Amino acid sequence: MKLLQIRLLVNDFKKSAEFYKDLLGIPISWYEEEMEYALFNNGEAKIELLSQKDMPEVIRKDNKLLHGEVQSNFLLQFEVEDVDKTYNYLRENEIEFVTEPHDRKEWRSRIAHFRDPDNNLIEIYKML
Repeated sequence: MKLLQIRLLVNDFKKSAEFYKDLLGIPISWYEEEMEYALFNNGEAKIELLSQKDMPEVIRKDNKLLHGEVQSNFLLQFEVEDVDKTYNYLRENEIEFVTEPHDRKEWRSRIAHFRDPDNNLIEIYKML
């Protein structure tokens, strides 16, 4: 697994986007104000902003949060060669997943989510 980016789940998207873009001067490579999403390219690992209110939609199944989901303030995103193969390997090693592998067409990616022992949210990701 390769750390691809850190997703910060923010309460005030515009204020946070301005902070990273204007004050810290981190180059922005993708910005969607309507979706409240921004991707900052700061080298090998990137910083992603997503509105705190939109993250539950990413980890829902049938419009219900799984396993009494508690909202996180960040997410570690790891790029993997094969999401399904990594998912199966981790499940075989008793990792419980928040979401099963699924496609996010608007992100052109396949993803799945689980938590570390301290309940931090982790996403495995592969661009389609």
